Amino acid sequence: MSHSKPIESNFVAKALNEYSKLLQKSPVLTKALTSAFTGALGNFISQMISRDPQQTIKWRSVAAYALFGFLFTGPLTHHFYRWLETTVPRGSKYGALKKIVLDRFVFAPPYLLLFFYVIAILEGTGNKEAVNKIGSTFWDALKMNWRVWTIFQYINVNYVPQQHLDGPSTFQGQESDSKTN
Repeated sequence: MSHSKPIESNFVAKALNEYSKLLQKSPVLTKALTSAFTGALGNFISQMISRDPQQTIKWRSVAAYALFGFLFTGPLTHHFYRWLETTVPRGSKYGALKKIVLDRFVFAPPYLLLFFYVIAILEGTGNKEAVNKIGSTFWDALKMNWRVWTIFQYINVNYVPQQHLDGPSTFQGQESDSKTN
């Protein structure tokens, strides 16, 4: 038993090292795949927690979250956080405040709109239903997003190295969406 802990921590260290190498070699693809995985997993867990035991898992929804993470969350957050780092360098005057304002008020609202629309389309509800859902849920979801995620985003944009920012937005959308279903 005493040997299992070093082996486990060695495995975790190796996995994190490999992930870091992938981030260096192919940052957008790595972040896209990470966002696809975390989006699908988040949706699956959300369904498991909130569904009636008689219901089956909506695999199309799981796939929609994976596809959204791969096509949008990973690439968008990579490029946004890169832009944010060059626009407001670490240590600049009021940099922390500027970053959080840009993240919360410039990036989050259109990202959330995109999220609601694309997820609805990928889940098969159609344009009209997607627009209706945005109209009925967007403002409340955005306010919740600001309340729940602002502190985490403050930490992310000010203390996490840019190469590791691969889309806490994945969970932001999941959190906002699960409250509106």
